[in-house]
Amino acid sequence: MTKLYCSHKLKDFLGPKFFDPVDEGKNRYGDWNAHLFYYGGRKNLILVNNVSYYAVFITDVRKADFKDFSTLFFNRLTEQLQYDRVIDASEVLITIQKYTPISFARTNNDKKTIGTINDFIYQYEVRKQHPYWEDRTLLDYNSSINNSMTGAGRTKSSDYGNPKNDMRKLLVSK
Repeated sequence: MTKLYCSHKLKDFLGPKFFDPVDEGKNRYGDWNAHLFYYGGRKNLILVNNVSYYAVFITDVRKADFKDFSTLFFNRLTEQLQYDRVIDASEVLITIQKYTPISFARTNNDKKTIGTINDFIYQYEVRKQHPYWEDRTLLDYNSSINNSMTGAGRTKSSDYGNPKNDMRKLLVSK
């Protein structure tokens, strides 16, 4: 089971009915941390894998989207993974199986993941305001952010990784 750890802002937006009792089991492919943020007067969601730090953005989120959130999340995740060439079309079903089912949980206060989320939101906002990125799609924004170097999850301060490459390694692991 994959846990989706929700920030306080997202937890307040969803309400208590979405949350399951916390199961301490871990998914070997990593769980996800989610945060609701506002940009351009719209609600947006960022989900970051807590092992690879691979991010998925979902824009224009409404509360009704959470009725079938698993489908929304997996469609967006597989779309981004294919766009980033982390997986190909033949690996979509296998990827979905690695992350099903999803359960919502309150924040786990994972400081490295929360810091990475804040950095990725900042990168997203900067790109949205820059003229070079004016006519780009969400896939482009998301791909660019996943291609940035991050030190989160690394043991040495001089060791950096790339979320795309780390996610590829994670999904290939048996």
